[in-house]
Amino acid sequence: MVFQAVQSVLSLLILIAVGFFVTKKPWFGKTGSDLLSKFTVKIAIPVYMTYNVITTCETKDKLFELFQSLPIPFVTILLSLLLGLLLARLFRVERERRGVFINAVTFSNTVIIGFPVISSLFGDAATPDGMIYYMANTILFWTIGVYLLRCDSGQRVKLISWEGIKKIFSPPIIGFLLGVVIVLLRIELPQFLFSPLEMIKQTTTPLAMIFIGSIIRNADFKTMKLTKDLGIILAVRFILSPIFMAGVCMLLPIDPLMKQVFFVLATMPAMTQLGIMSKESGSDYEFASVVVAVTTSVSMVAIPIYMYLISVLHIFG
Repeated sequence: MVFQAVQSVLSLLILIAVGFFVTKKPWFGKTGSDLLSKFTVKIAIPVYMTYNVITTCETKDKLFELFQSLPIPFVTILLSLLLGLLLARLFRVERERRGVFINAVTFSNTVIIGFPVISSLFGDAATPDGMIYYMANTILFWTIGVYLLRCDSGQRVKLISWEGIKKIFSPPIIGFLLGVVIVLLRIELPQFLFSPLEMIKQTTTPLAMIFIGSIIRNADFKTMKLTKDLGIILAVRFILSPIFMAGVCMLLPIDPLMKQVFFVLATMPAMTQLGIMSKESGSDYEFASVVVAVTTSVSMVAIPIYMYLISVLHIFG
């Protein structure tokens, strides 16, 4: 597994390097980066979701079995949230960035980085477990996560808002629900519809990784300082959280593959939406942007180390 993990990550790094290289080309630039971002999130990943629900949950029974696992990632993410709250108090994180800190510790980039990584490491068999984790991650971020960001600016906000509910129904979630409807209604797609779905689905990983390379290239690392808060986030995100999540996953009554998928997704970098919502919520936007860029870069080194430790120590059986 270690050799496979290293090869998978190296493949992803090559794609990231392509994005890093082309970003500063005049013919690519900001327009190319924006196009990749929008196409990946609004087209490729929703199609990826629909395709994988259809191909991995062919029957209602398999679909219901999948949904029965939904409470598990909710519990694991809420435990991480509790950890973030405790650490924010313990280390006296400034109020203006406390929400950013807790979000960075709790929520993972399951879509743009998470799915390509688990697909490379474990194959398509891991996708259903990944989709369940993604649903829990998305719902909790757009409710509790955004609420905490708005608290940073001193706003009086509700935990559940209509705006937050609308955000939950993002294109990837809609793609997932479309697949669910197709399975429940037993709709058999004709080949001329199924083939384009398969072809677009195959673009998800390369486009997502090229976009990540673009993010890293556009990040101004010269202006980034290793502040106390950033140092704590890196230590928690890549050392404490993996240990914590490994312990939680070992106790869960689920199969080894699901444990590994949940563990890997929980240790992904901070969500890219964290930067966007920090700006919109009046939180510390600059700090959030630094957190996203730095954790994304560090994760590419951390992933093969995690997989090596999992394989050597046989943590999940």
